[in-house]
Amino acid sequence: MALPDASSASSASSASLILTHPSADEQMRHLLTVPLARDGGISQWILTDSAVPLAERPVLSSCETLRKRALVRGRDGQVRDVWAHGVASGFTYPEFRCRGYASKMLALFGERLARQEAEKAGEAAFSVLFSDIGKKYYAALGWMPYESAHLSFPVKPTTAAAEPSNAVKPILDADLPAIAQLDEELLRKKLSGAPADPAKTRVAIIPDLDTLQWHLARQAFMSNHLFSKAPTVHGASYTPPGASGSRVWGYWARIQHGGKGRPEINVLNFLRFVVEDDGASDGELSKAIRAIVGVAQHEAKEWLCTKINMWNPNERTKKLIADMKDLEAQYVVRESDSIPSLRWFGDGSVADVEWVANEKYEWC
Repeated sequence: MALPDASSASSASSASLILTHPSADEQMRHLLTVPLARDGGISQWILTDSAVPLAERPVLSSCETLRKRALVRGRDGQVRDVWAHGVASGFTYPEFRCRGYASKMLALFGERLARQEAEKAGEAAFSVLFSDIGKKYYAALGWMPYESAHLSFPVKPTTAAAEPSNAVKPILDADLPAIAQLDEELLRKKLSGAPADPAKTRVAIIPDLDTLQWHLARQAFMSNHLFSKAPTVHGASYTPPGASGSRVWGYWARIQHGGKGRPEINVLNFLRFVVEDDGASDGELSKAIRAIVGVAQHEAKEWLCTKINMWNPNERTKKLIADMKDLEAQYVVRESDSIPSLRWFGDGSVADVEWVANEKYEWC
């Protein structure tokens, strides 16, 4: 999310925050059919001036929010199901910029979520957004920046070693419900573990099927526009021979804003990368990574993506990929764009919140 208005100037005292009806543009109408957006899952907000007659009220600034299932592990060790709210699509018309309206809107929105959480614990446990204007602006409004890095692979003919056909398989539409359910179970188990610092609260957005389908719906809209068809391969899984409980998988979505004319800005993003068994050997995990990246390379090339990104890999994955020199992966630390930021509405400070599974699937 990037709001054009970064001024700290004060807004009109009569400014008010209003929940509006969904946007009528074609892509938004398409996304409103996705389960994540139904039953109040998506909301559009505008900042306006309540002193102006209703029919003449200006749209001073606007944004939308997505309500997402999430988890919180408190200091008592209990894992609770909660709601998190993702902020996206911030916009201010040029004639209203540099007047502090975007800041006022977010301040009012944050106050509203804080009230919701105070009235009913878990209703608005935390909020996330992804800044494209650096780390300072949203931090001043309470959304603190977290780890912002990714591995970037150039798309080229794969050098992945051939694996048995039963070891690596594509993830198709029919596979998504089961893999999303297993992913949630694994994340709950991971979150339930004690953090290194016992004073920390652990949080995570659940990578459920609705969240996956949101990303795939955005992808399908653009792919159908460009190619008159949508991708059917949404990731790949690797199962070591004779070790069905040690699977590794990654699922992805393609961003094709460059279309056919500017493929250099098209990217295949790993939404999530999962190692089912942390006890797997480095050798077996390296085979899995190579096989999965090989499928991603093939898919990226087919759909005119010139790079592949994997957000915030853990230290072990990062080291193993660094040792695979032929993959030519680069570790990129982001300072200005796609900065994951979190605002905490529970007890304590956001500085005491550990964000688990801070990956691309949470982007909104």
